[in-house]
Amino acid sequence: MALTIHSLCTLLGTRYQGSNPEMEIRHLSFDSRRIIDPENTLFFAFSGQRDGHDFLDEAHSAGVRFFVVETRHALPSLKDSLIIPVQNPVKALQRIAQYHRLSITYPLLAITGSNGKTVVKEWLYHLLQGTMKIGRSPKSYNSQIGLPLSIWQLEADNELGIIEAGISKKGEMNQLEEIVQAEYGLLTSIGAAHDDGFKNREEKVIEKLQLFNNCRFLVYPKQEEAIEALIQKWAKSKKIQLLSWGQASNCHLHIEAEEHAKGSLLRFASGQVIIPFKDNASKENASSCVALLSALNLQPKTFAQAFATLPNIDMRLQLLNGQFQSKLLNDAYSADISSLEIALQFQKKQAGSMKKVLILSSLQSSTREADKKWPELKSLLQAYQVEQCYLVGKDYFDFQPDFGISTRYFESTAQLLSHIDPKMFQEQMVLIKGRRNYAFEKVVRLLEAQVHETVMEIDLNALEQNFYYFKSKVAEGTRIMGMVKAQGYGSGSVEIARQLQASGANYLAVAYTDEGIQLRRNGISLPIMVMNARRDSLAECLDFQLEPVVYDFDFLRFLKDTLDQSGIPQASIHLEFDTGMHRLGFSEEQCTEIITQLNLDPRILVATVFSHLAASDEAEHDAYTRKQLSSFAAIQQEIQSGIKSEPLFHILNTAGIERFGEQPFDMVRPGIGLYGIESTQNTKAHLLPVATLKARISQIRDLKAGETVGYSRRGKLDRDCRVAVLSIGYADGFRRSLSNGKGQVWIAGSLAPVIGNVCMDMVMVDVSAINCQEGDPVEIFGKNLSIEAVAEAAETIPYEIIAGISSRVNRIYFRE
Repeated sequence: MALTIHSLCTLLGTRYQGSNPEMEIRHLSFDSRRIIDPENTLFFAFSGQRDGHDFLDEAHSAGVRFFVVETRHALPSLKDSLIIPVQNPVKALQRIAQYHRLSITYPLLAITGSNGKTVVKEWLYHLLQGTMKIGRSPKSYNSQIGLPLSIWQLEADNELGIIEAGISKKGEMNQLEEIVQAEYGLLTSIGAAHDDGFKNREEKVIEKLQLFNNCRFLVYPKQEEAIEALIQKWAKSKKIQLLSWGQASNCHLHIEAEEHAKGSLLRFASGQVIIPFKDNASKENASSCVALLSALNLQPKTFAQAFATLPNIDMRLQLLNGQFQSKLLNDAYSADISSLEIALQFQKKQAGSMKKVLILSSLQSSTREADKKWPELKSLLQAYQVEQCYLVGKDYFDFQPDFGISTRYFESTAQLLSHIDPKMFQEQMVLIKGRRNYAFEKVVRLLEAQVHETVMEIDLNALEQNFYYFKSKVAEGTRIMGMVKAQGYGSGSVEIARQLQASGANYLAVAYTDEGIQLRRNGISLPIMVMNARRDSLAECLDFQLEPVVYDFDFLRFLKDTLDQSGIPQASIHLEFDTGMHRLGFSEEQCTEIITQLNLDPRILVATVFSHLAASDEAEHDAYTRKQLSSFAAIQQEIQSGIKSEPLFHILNTAGIERFGEQPFDMVRPGIGLYGIESTQNTKAHLLPVATLKARISQIRDLKAGETVGYSRRGKLDRDCRVAVLSIGYADGFRRSLSNGKGQVWIAGSLAPVIGNVCMDMVMVDVSAINCQEGDPVEIFGKNLSIEAVAEAAETIPYEIIAGISSRVNRIYFRE
C-alpha cells in the first residue's frame, strides 16, 4: 500500500523534478473531506456530479501536495505541489491499482452478479477468517473507482483476497478484470438490476463473465437454458472449469434447502449445514458459499458452526435517537480500518456541534498484529476530531495504546456494559462500531431511546442522488435551494439539511422561523430562507442570520421598525411576487414602489426575488405556466435595473425543473422531488424513494367465515382468514380512508389488503396467502409499495401522506 513518487510519475508518464523521489504515497483520495495523512496522500480530481477540480484548493489547504487532474482543465496553481495532468483520472487510479496488484502473491477471488455480491463476500469472510488471513473489499466498493481502491488496500501478508465487482453498462468489466486478475471466480444470481444498461439479459451476462477470463474455475448457480448455453460456450473458449450448483440433477453440486426450526437447512452430497435465515435470497447466498468452499477443496460441513452464526449483513450506517438527546450511529457490523473511516466521515457530517464519541471493538486482525493498525487508527481519530473513545478488546485492555484523546479500555463487551449508562452520553453523537462476535447490538439497545415499533427509514444516499439528478437538469452554475420545510417533508429537517449541505446545495428554505433556528443550532451554515416569518419573532429570525420572505408593504414596514428597535444593522430578505399562484406576493404593478422603498433603506439587502408556479406539473396548463415565466422575466428586468444589489431570481419548483429547465433563471427550488416523490411522469424513472415507512406484525390469528374484524364490525369475513395485526394506526399517519380493503401493505413479497376500520394504533390485514409470522417487518410505503400508490388509494396526494407521518414514528437515517 505504498508507491514512491518516482514510481508514480513513471507510471503516469510524467517527470518528477523535486528533491525527494523516494517519498511514499500511502493513501489515494478523491474526497477533500476524507483526508487523514495529507503528506502521503495522492488526490484525484474526478469529473462527475461533484467535480473534484472544484475542491483542489480545499485538499491543498488540508496539506495535500500531490494531485492528479484532468488535462481539459486549466492547471491549478497550488503552491509547492506536484500536479500530474492526465486525460482520465479514473484510468490513472486504475493503473496504480493494477501496478499494486502485480505485487500481490496470494490468490484473489472475484465476485459479481446482479444480487447478493456483498452478502456472499461478507459471509465468505465470516466463514474463512478463522482459517486464514483475508483481505476484502470494504462494504460495497465494487465500481470503476471503488474496485481499484479495494485492490490498493490489500495488504502483502494476506492469504486470500475477496474482491467484489459491479457494472452498470457494457464495456466496464474488462477494465476491472485487468486490475483484479482473479484466480477464482464466483457468479451470484442474475436478475434485473442494471438491465437498462444492456440490449438484453444475455448481453449483460456476457459482460459480467469477462471478470473471470483468467480464473481457474467459476462457481455459479445453474441458469435458465439460454443463459446456461452462453456460460458453457464462454467457459469452453476460455478453458475455464465450471462448478454449477442448484437442485437440477445435472449440477456439479446438488443443494437442497428446506425449512428448519432455527432457519433453513442446506443439504448437499458431503453433508448439511443450518443457516439462521428463512428467506430465499439468504438460501441462495449461503448455497454460493457452500459451493465455493467445495471448489476450494474445503469441506462445508466442517464450517457448520460458522454457518449457524452467519450475520445479518446490513450495509447501512444507521442514525438512531439515543436517550438524553443523544444520537447513535449504529455500525455494529465490522471493525476494520476502511469501514471505520467511512463511519467516522458520516459521524462528522451529522454531528454538527455535538461531541463525537467512538465505542470500538478490536480491529479485524489477529492479536499479534493489532498494534500495527494503531498508528493509522490514531490518525483517523484525530482527522475526524473524535473527542472520547471507549475501546473494547483484550489487545486494547492489555496494552492501553495512547491515541491522543480521552480513552477508556475494556476487556469485554460485558465489562463495557457494566461501566456505562445512557446519561453519560447526553447530547453526544456516539458511533458504535464492533466486530460481530462482540455483540455490540447490546450496547445499541442500552443507549437507544425506547421507540415505537413503527419506523420511517430515510435513505440519505437516495436523497443525494435525487439532488444530483435535479442539478443535472439545469445549466451549469445554476444554484440549488433545497426545500426542507415541514420537517423536511416529514423526513426530519436537521439530518436532511446536513446531507443537502454536504451535497452542495446553495440555499435552504423552511416554512417558519423556529425551523430555521433549529437548523442553526445544529450547525447548518447555509443561507436559509424563511417563507412565513412571524412578525413577533422577526428580531429572533434576524439574530440567527435567517432571511425572511417579504411579500407585502405592511410586512416591509414592520421589518424596518424591527431594525430600528433592535439595532440590528441590516437584514437579507427575499422578495416574493405573485405571477399567477394568487397566494402571497407583490404584484408586477408594484415593482416601481417596492424599488423606491428598498432604495430608501440601505439596511435591507435583497438576496433573492422569487415566485411560485401554479400548475407546472400539468401539460394542460402549460400556456398559463409560460405566461407566469414571462411575467417573472419582466419583473426580473425591472428589479435588476432599479436596485443596487444583485439578487438571485428563482421560480422553478420540482416539476418546473423537469418540464421548463431550459429557463432556470439563477436558482431552482426542488422540493418533493428531492424526497423521491414524482411530480411528473418524466421523473419517475430517475428518482429514488427516500422514505420507507415500516411497521411490524404484532399478532396473527385464524378467524372463521362470518366473523368480523375491528370497530363497528365493518370487516366482515366471507371466508376463513388468517389476520395479522400491525403496529401502526391513524395516529401514526396510516390514514383511516384506507380502511376496508381500500389500502394494502407489503409483507414478505406480497400485498396484504386492510380488513375493517383502521384503528388509532393498529391495522388489521389479510395474510391468508402469505408466509409470515409475528414480528416480521411490514412495508407501508417504500421501494416495493410506492407512496404514490398509497396516496391514490387514500384519495389524496403524496405530499399529504408523507407530511402526515406522526412525530412519534421514529426516523432512522442511513447511508449505504
